[in-house]
Amino acid sequence: VCPAPCESGCNRNAVDDFVGINAVEQYVGDWAIDNNITFVAPTVETGKKVAVVGGGPAGLAAVLFLRQRGHGVTVFESQPHLGGMMRYGIPGYRTPRDRLDAEINRITDTGATVRTGVTIGKDITIETLEKDFDAIFWAVGAQKGRPLPVPGYDAPNCISGVDFLRAFNEGRLQFVTKRVVVVGGGDTSIDVASVARRLGFVSHDRALPAP
Repeated sequence: VCPAPCESGCNRNAVDDFVGINAVEQYVGDWAIDNNITFVAPTVETGKKVAVVGGGPAGLAAVLFLRQRGHGVTVFESQPHLGGMMRYGIPGYRTPRDRLDAEINRITDTGATVRTGVTIGKDITIETLEKDFDAIFWAVGAQKGRPLPVPGYDAPNCISGVDFLRAFNEGRLQFVTKRVVVVGGGDTSIDVASVARRLGFVSHDRALPAP
């Protein structure tokens, strides 16, 4: 899902064409999963404990590197599953959930403790984390979309792309209206347009699924 800005600066462009790093990394990742390649677990434990708040890409990367150094790690995630925006922001046809789960399991199988459905500040206080852990890594991510800088941006049925995709990925969005306007042309906007097109318009005389 990375737009790979590095490819435009690849030295190979001066010869023929850039190295397709996205394709290479995807092949290597798929091969590792298909062949049950695991990360090496630490041989020595340091006795130090780190709380990782947030189970998205940043939090999971921190979990892996901390475990490889022998630190005890507990990751706290407010959602039911790990993955962050890779799961709740990007549609499954771009990040297949079986592959995402396999990558996450490779990381947590190094010996990390996972606590999902836990919100720091509500279910567990920051003071408790500071008392129980030697360090805290905050990986709460960017979960709010940017509103339109115009009057009326909060009008009914006018929502951010992030909120739209989250509703779809959580199964709350089952259909869209007959006409959808997407403002913007970045990766998120294209995902919104693609999801809206896939869902399609549902007429009012058609039975809708229960919420």
